[in-house]
Amino acid sequence: MENHEEPAILKMIGQYLELVLVFLRKLHPIGLTTDQISSLIKDKNHPFWLAFNEAIKLLTPQPIVTATLEVGADATYRQIDFWVLFYKQHFNIDLVAADIKIPERRDGFNWLVIVAKGVTLNQVWVVCKKHFTCWNHARTDDLESLMQESERRKAQTTSAFWFRDRIEADKETKNLSANQQTETSITLIARCLLELKYFTETNGKHLDIDNITLCAGSRYAVGGVPDAFWGRGGSFRVRWFSVDDRDDKLRSRVAV
Repeated sequence: MENHEEPAILKMIGQYLELVLVFLRKLHPIGLTTDQISSLIKDKNHPFWLAFNEAIKLLTPQPIVTATLEVGADATYRQIDFWVLFYKQHFNIDLVAADIKIPERRDGFNWLVIVAKGVTLNQVWVVCKKHFTCWNHARTDDLESLMQESERRKAQTTSAFWFRDRIEADKETKNLSANQQTETSITLIARCLLELKYFTETNGKHLDIDNITLCAGSRYAVGGVPDAFWGRGGSFRVRWFSVDDRDDKLRSRVAV
């Protein structure tokens, strides 16, 4: 039988050593003396503790920031706060809430997704993989290489979209192929971000359990349209459909 405890112990020791080094680097410019030690213990705002807390954060894995799911309510500001923290935490992208142009929300469209300037589809896919099992038909982490040219690079601007607050994709678009969509539809990157948002706010639940989101706002480079859903085998799955394929369970999500 293999011994899996030793690597875990070594990893823990390495983390503690790294903590000590980071901590010492933080304290070095502060110039503490021995006489100051007794007084700083009682002062939680002392630079000593600020340095210590900062060092701890650098070594502690941070989960996706949580937010309160409010179905049917215009929780715009709370949702913006969620995305600001999300992008800072996972991509070190600084979103300025006041600069984000939020479209007018239509009745029933209560889920906000923000695609930040500078983020890529591949980066979002990696974050998905860190939090739940993922699979795509090409079995690659380079999803961008499969997409049309406009979806292979960093987002050039920050965009915000409202989607219907539904677990399953829009019933209004069932039996409509990508070529038959008459309204703006969800893209693959937005669908991945929506999965992450819902997963976070529901403590591990997923979207499209019974149906499939047709990401009609995206296109593969060789033609075809990506889709996304939560497979019964327990994975977030991205596949391929023709632009003319349509089915009762194949549904887009309208974007506002």
